[in-house]
Amino acid sequence: MKKRVHHWVRAYAFDLNGMPTATHLNVLPLHSYNMFLGMHWLYLHRTKVYCYEKSIECVDDNGEPRVLQGKKKATSVRMVTAMQAKHSRRKGCKLFVVHISSDKGKEVEDPDVLSRYSDL
Repeated sequence: MKKRVHHWVRAYAFDLNGMPTATHLNVLPLHSYNMFLGMHWLYLHRTKVYCYEKSIECVDDNGEPRVLQGKKKATSVRMVTAMQAKHSRRKGCKLFVVHISSDKGKEVEDPDVLSRYSDL
């Protein structure tokens, strides 16, 4: 579905994650988005986009390099059921099962703990 531009705003100044900048805006209904930065702005600020890290590297209006970080999605840790583990094992995945009964003592990342459970 095509969206029509409602009106234009020239030289709109805004703060982009702590970086003051300005651009011309074409106003149209975006629903859940606040703003899209177009190719013209990205080109003028020599922007590199890192999709996996959710960040962009650009040059601000003073010529200083900047890294703008997007919101990182919270990673949830979930338990794996015995059936999921069995299915993964059948597919050829290596499985490491660790039971931590206390937060006191050695950390899981300690070399002697890792060497005890490694079968590489």
